[in-house]
Amino acid sequence: MAGKEAFTREVWEKMRAQILKEVRPTPEMHAEVRKIADELVDKLNKISPAEIEVMLTGSFAKETYIRSDVDFDIFVLFPEKYTLYDLQNMTFEWAKKFLENWEVAYAQHPYLRGYYKGHHVDVVPSYKLREGEPVRVRSAVDRTQLHTKYVLSKITERQKDDVRILKKFLKRLGIYGAEIKTGGFSGYLCELLIMKYGSFYDLIMAARKWQFPVAIDIEGGRSERLLRALFKGDVLIVTDPVDKKRNVASPVSADSLSKFVAAAHVFFLNPSVAMFFTEMEVMPLSEIRKKAAERGTCFVLFEFPRPQKADDILWGELRKTLASIEKSFDNAGFDCSHQTAEVHEGKCYMLFELMHEELPNIVLQEGPYVRMGEHLERFIQEEMNNFDIFVKDERMCAVRKRKFTAALQLVADIQANPLRYGVSKGIAAEVSSAKVYTGDDSIFEESRKVYTMHLNRKFFLGL
Repeated sequence: MAGKEAFTREVWEKMRAQILKEVRPTPEMHAEVRKIADELVDKLNKISPAEIEVMLTGSFAKETYIRSDVDFDIFVLFPEKYTLYDLQNMTFEWAKKFLENWEVAYAQHPYLRGYYKGHHVDVVPSYKLREGEPVRVRSAVDRTQLHTKYVLSKITERQKDDVRILKKFLKRLGIYGAEIKTGGFSGYLCELLIMKYGSFYDLIMAARKWQFPVAIDIEGGRSERLLRALFKGDVLIVTDPVDKKRNVASPVSADSLSKFVAAAHVFFLNPSVAMFFTEMEVMPLSEIRKKAAERGTCFVLFEFPRPQKADDILWGELRKTLASIEKSFDNAGFDCSHQTAEVHEGKCYMLFELMHEELPNIVLQEGPYVRMGEHLERFIQEEMNNFDIFVKDERMCAVRKRKFTAALQLVADIQANPLRYGVSKGIAAEVSSAKVYTGDDSIFEESRKVYTMHLNRKFFLGL
């Protein structure tokens, strides 16, 4: 695939201007919304004690938000003499006076979510931190106030626009957001990456050459080797300039990072404004059936009611369960090529695509080389009563009876013994009682979304 023009700075500048027409708010729009945000901050300041500060944070405060995605993050900052209980109860009492359709939401700590004059608002209780002093975090969100101040002190007006472009790019790829469902890039991480590399163009060019794990020290001073040792297990390491012990990019999964790097290559080869704005449409049933039939594979779909729990908890359980069941299909010889999960209309869906629906009664087990002494003798003792045992290419081999010859036999055993197969304890009961569909029976109106996500993965690379 080759684009009509090479991805040069000149080509990018023309594209950039087109993209900004769609993602950057007009000065009039920003001023109007800013007036509403400041009005709410003032109201909260007036009813709270003088020692408590109300602060507008997040992408709106930093002017890195996308025009179509305007919301307010308001932090209520308390001195350390207050307890966490005080923070939550006092903040909620004040915010409820002004927010409509409010609800208590949960991240690592509760916060209040609602609407003010038509705009989505999160009001978050936090402890006040002082700049220049060691960061002493008492609640998980305490650093946010320093993040806002840091970005505003460093970012240029042009970089604010490039952050907007990066966010739009990541949204298109389905990897914007640090929640567990997405495992992607937070808004703050986007800001740090643009400030580090200088522009969206330079970030794309750099990402094409990244070697995993990627290690970036925002303020400098520490080697990539040291960062990889400090944050072992993270695939993307971007140090927090306000708290050097923290990796801002720790929520980014290997899959999300890989998608970003792959999409950087795709965009370099075929730069296109359309890549930022194309939206996925849920496929009609006829198209899903056609595409599924063309693949000649076996589809297994689990469907169960969505448990009443926070999204991050549920998606953590779904991710663990997907990986465990996929591994079980692979170990049994059914070869799962891919799996997809979706939560839709009060139901959870887990879709597995298998290369084989049925298998022979026997399976060939390769054993040790004949020169391996005691290992060989142990293998002979274990396998001598199976269907057959013989030497092939200097190795002892055995023919065993296969435990499961049909995918649904394994599914039945997974549902009967979910924990044994690594199903998350939090949804083990739901998986055990789930409805299971295969083949054409798994394609119906409610499963269109999960099938669309599964059958159109190249969309999330910008193709």
